[in-house]
Amino acid sequence: MTKYDAIVIGSGIGGLGTAAMLARHGKKVLVLERHYVAGGLTHTFRRRQFEWDVGVHYLGQVHDPEHPLRRAFDYVTGGKLAWAPMDPVYDRMIFDDARFEFRTGVETLKDDLSRAFPSEARAIGSYFDTVRRAARSADKFFLQRIVPKWLGWLLHPVLGRPFQRYAGRTTLSMLRSWTRNERLIGVLTGQWGNYGLPPERSSFGMHALVADYYLEGASYPVGGASRLASTIMPVIEAVGGDVWTSTPVANILVRDGKAIGVRTEAGLEVFAPCIVSNAGVETTLNQLLPVSPRAERSACPPPSTGHIALYLGLSGTASELGLGSSNLWVHAGYDHDATTRAFERNPQAPFPLVYINSPSAKDPDWERRHPGISTVVAIVPASFAPFARWSGTRWAKRGREYIDYKAWLTERLLAIVCRELPGVKGRILHQELSTPLSTVHFTGHAAGAMYGFEHSPQRFHTRWLRSASPVPGLFFVGQDVVTVGVGASLMSGVLASSVILRRNVLGDVLRGGST
Repeated sequence: MTKYDAIVIGSGIGGLGTAAMLARHGKKVLVLERHYVAGGLTHTFRRRQFEWDVGVHYLGQVHDPEHPLRRAFDYVTGGKLAWAPMDPVYDRMIFDDARFEFRTGVETLKDDLSRAFPSEARAIGSYFDTVRRAARSADKFFLQRIVPKWLGWLLHPVLGRPFQRYAGRTTLSMLRSWTRNERLIGVLTGQWGNYGLPPERSSFGMHALVADYYLEGASYPVGGASRLASTIMPVIEAVGGDVWTSTPVANILVRDGKAIGVRTEAGLEVFAPCIVSNAGVETTLNQLLPVSPRAERSACPPPSTGHIALYLGLSGTASELGLGSSNLWVHAGYDHDATTRAFERNPQAPFPLVYINSPSAKDPDWERRHPGISTVVAIVPASFAPFARWSGTRWAKRGREYIDYKAWLTERLLAIVCRELPGVKGRILHQELSTPLSTVHFTGHAAGAMYGFEHSPQRFHTRWLRSASPVPGLFFVGQDVVTVGVGASLMSGVLASSVILRRNVLGDVLRGGST
């Protein structure tokens, strides 16, 4: 059998990115993916002539060729991944009584909001100034993830505390320090679905990172989300590495306290001196390790929310159907915490948030690949609880009651989609609804968590979350190590690669070379 320098569990962007960074330094890496297609939540799936993304909806900062995130993508794809800018209005916040456009450029957005809320101009300015300061303080905070643990504790006042001042407070408490206008707070926090927690429960540090991330606009991968995996895998394979799909890992092999390999569910054992888990920290500790470090196992933050997603395949081009590249955020009210609590208590309550976007309208290469058809996706943050009664059932074989429940949810979502995108009416050729159970089946994420650990203040006080796990030879990557999002997951690979290779991989990324 081929000898590998490293084994990566999971082919999400954190896992694939880490494998590519190691490959750029001559390491032969094996990536093992449980799903039948590589990419994790960056993959696309197909039904008939249609395809949809499942976790790549829009990215910030990659429009700038000199930005570290864009440089990181160029590094792991060999420069083969192109990006298409979205409409200058990247997000539209939709409420019953008003609509607000988030336009590219921080000064433009500040001016637009100040015109909508003329008595709140000072509060709006303070908010954006603080968002920028919080986001800029995060780099040093995450640097703690790679320095030796003792040094991280020693340097915490310099590296960690500046960002933790923001991350340790809730989004709502920070916003209320500037304004008591609940409508303005509702608009400014209207992107809360990007990190999965409403303002009363979310970390302001996380909110600031997301808000800042898109201030200068958003982009989408040309050719669709699957281009991420398809451009990264050749970099891994060029030095003898492999990516195996449909190969779930049963457990990590540990000898004398050190991770030395993996055993697949089929019983195959593969060995390497370095094991990287992109399967999620809690899954790794509780399911893949034979004996987990008790302190870390008991101190895991709660999982993030799950989600419901309606996938629509349509006849007609994006222009014919009136589909733009802007995202629509349809809110049940300005008090996101109240609407979320109501939906959590009673699934018949209005959806607190419906995020609607068209992958086909964002991708300039779509029409060449799929002439005359389009796609739309509508997503609702949703607790696992209403679906728990079907936990022991198999995908596509969950019974009539589950099918009927999904049909009811689909009907409700369709009504909102058709109201906001009237061109969709009468043009639906395919519709399909996923639930948190679908996420569990395809990713193995506990409770269908789509964002790893929840992004509450508690998460950012969990200082043992690092690139190097408590088990020598085992490393963590993915959303749990940095934060939610494709870009953050890729940067978790930069951190892990730096620890594994004992070199400044970010410097390599910025230079565009491996030496």
